[in-house]
Amino acid sequence: MDLSVIVCTYNRAASLELTLHALAAQMTPPELTWELVVVDNNSGDATRSVVEAFAATSAVPVRYLFEGRQGLSHARNAGIAGSIGAFMAFTDDDVRPDPDWVAGVAPLMRESGADILGGRILPLWERTPPPWLAARPHLRGPFTIMDHPRPGRVVEARGIPNVWGANMVFRREVFSRVGFFHPDLGLTGKKLYRGEEIELVRRALAAGCRVIYDPRLVVWHRIPAARMQRRFVSRLYFEQAEGEGLSQAPPPGRRLLGAPQYLYRQVGGRANRWLRGAAR
Repeated sequence: MDLSVIVCTYNRAASLELTLHALAAQMTPPELTWELVVVDNNSGDATRSVVEAFAATSAVPVRYLFEGRQGLSHARNAGIAGSIGAFMAFTDDDVRPDPDWVAGVAPLMRESGADILGGRILPLWERTPPPWLAARPHLRGPFTIMDHPRPGRVVEARGIPNVWGANMVFRREVFSRVGFFHPDLGLTGKKLYRGEEIELVRRALAAGCRVIYDPRLVVWHRIPAARMQRRFVSRLYFEQAEGEGLSQAPPPGRRLLGAPQYLYRQVGGRANRWLRGAAR
């Protein structure tokens, strides 16, 4: 099997159905062998019936996997273990891949010699974004927009361009070399935790893997109007920091009410500076 396309999903049956139809419409050469693996991460909606109905008429082999441990990293790891392709391409249940996305994976991997390949992620806004959002390019990250126009080698896990989960491809051997996704990172239920791709790319770079970004590999990320609000961005930043904090080992030293004592000194110092500034 040349390629496994892995889609992890949680309680987004209607959006998943759109993604599955976009994958069914892929224009692929007859010599390419590929499968679609859908990992249901403990959904409580109609996800399973949507996948089964799609599989009944699909020209491509469809595999349904259920992963009861909540968390996107658990689901992705289940997809890796349950797939058989030499290359593994990941996209999300709120994404529409371009019609040549599947066909482009193997040629671009071979052309670049990449162990890991990331591609362009463009926005499909449900409505015109508000001015405060359109005027702030640094908010592309929170909305999973990777629109960098030029190909290049990725040498730093947090740089731009980079490899993000809505559009990423791996050689199967990468996971044998560096391990799977960190289960304490990534979306978990309704918690907007992040960082699992960054952490895996960091390990891969340290192990000498070749990581490439190529904008010719294109998907479109559906962004609902409900996300185009300041409170969503605030929640995302807060929960991202919360997730990173929870995934780290507790720092050494004495603790007060469960927190290291040095944090109280830091917070007190910042509060004093803020009060002096407010008084001025």
